Amino acid sequence: MADTAQQFTKLLEKNRKKIVKAWFQGVVDSYPPKTSEFLSSQKDQFANPIGANLARDLDNILGELLREESTEALFTAVDGIVRVRAVQDFPPAAAVKCFLMLKKVVRQNIGTQIRDQNLINELAVFDDKVDQLMLVAFEAYMKCRETIWELKAKEAQHRTRNLLRRKAGVDWTVSDSPDPQPEETGR
Repeated sequence: MADTAQQFTKLLEKNRKKIVKAWFQGVVDSYPPKTSEFLSSQKDQFANPIGANLARDLDNILGELLREESTEALFTAVDGIVRVRAVQDFPPAAAVKCFLMLKKVVRQNIGTQIRDQNLINELAVFDDKVDQLMLVAFEAYMKCRETIWELKAKEAQHRTRNLLRRKAGVDWTVSDSPDPQPEETGR
């Protein structure tokens, strides 16, 4: 069993660039057409930091999935992708669907070799890792959305407080106290 697991890992490693490239294109295609075109055509990491980080993170994720035990690097790479998608208001399913694409990409690129080398059981183990990856991604997405909503709530509170201050004709900018000190008159 360990021999076939190593064989499967070597097969994925051998085809890693091709798999990551196809996976990257699948993720990019989930964006609107103009964004997709920009992300896939612009190769400069300074002109296209989202595309550059996406390509790097996808490669890191695949590398982590090939390890016996995933490290913190897996969560870091997943978090990097999910943060962008959470801020861009992707719904939860669409935000994390990009990780599920990996199963399809692997089958499209090396499915025949997997069948020919009788590595179906190893593919099932890999699929389980991708399923776990989806759970990690969903958890990261929900944390990001929670943070966004907390920030929006604080901003709404801040705006409301400022409106009330203006309406009351009171300037509390120096002191956030609800009981302002009366101004001294110049006698």
